Amino acid sequence: MSKKPTLYVVTDIETTIKKRMAFDIAWQTIDKTGKIYAKGSFVIREAFKVDVPFFKEKLGHYFDDAWNHLIQPASIFEVREEYNDQITNFKNAGHRVVGCAYNAAFDFKYMPETIQTISDNPAERWMNQPFEMMDIWDYWGNSVPLHYQAETSASGKYYSTSAESAYRWEFCEKNFVERHMAWHDCEIESAILLKALARKQVKPIVNHPKKFAGAVWKKINTRLGVTGKEMLAA
Repeated sequence: MSKKPTLYVVTDIETTIKKRMAFDIAWQTIDKTGKIYAKGSFVIREAFKVDVPFFKEKLGHYFDDAWNHLIQPASIFEVREEYNDQITNFKNAGHRVVGCAYNAAFDFKYMPETIQTISDNPAERWMNQPFEMMDIWDYWGNSVPLHYQAETSASGKYYSTSAESAYRWEFCEKNFVERHMAWHDCEIESAILLKALARKQVKPIVNHPKKFAGAVWKKINTRLGVTGKEMLAA
């Protein structure tokens, strides 16, 4: 029997302003060739009862995307069930499954915190099973070519390593603008992941969100030879 490919559940969330509740959750499950095995894209009904979202000026786009079936209104509990069921089915079929996000420490922190807040139960969990995870940001930064350049940070002393900056550089699209809508951001983060997978470096896989690397932006800049002690050329 042939070995089943490893699958990567590329996940993205958008959060509310004050309480950092995930009101927009999306994912797509891909293999190293970019083949899509499953998707999910949901706006969380309960989140709007508690807080207002970041990028609230984009709310009209959410109506458009719901009309065009790019996103579906749902309960956070329904979304958790769908997320876990897909992973369980892939595991049962013999796949290794790895959850991924760009700045994964953020996404895998606020999904469980959101369901805890909505349920008023601090014991609630997002995952119902052990789950391997990887930060696409960290993985990409460990292998991005050393001639990487992007716009600088606010201080002018570091290169930006945001998903938007990484995508602009990797795909030579200097005017690309990230939409900050979860289903769309999953697509660009998947593309960045595929670039990193093609470089065949060791994957920084962890089994708990607290084990993700910290200060990834600085780690990447240090690898690029940027010390933060001097201004970079604009």
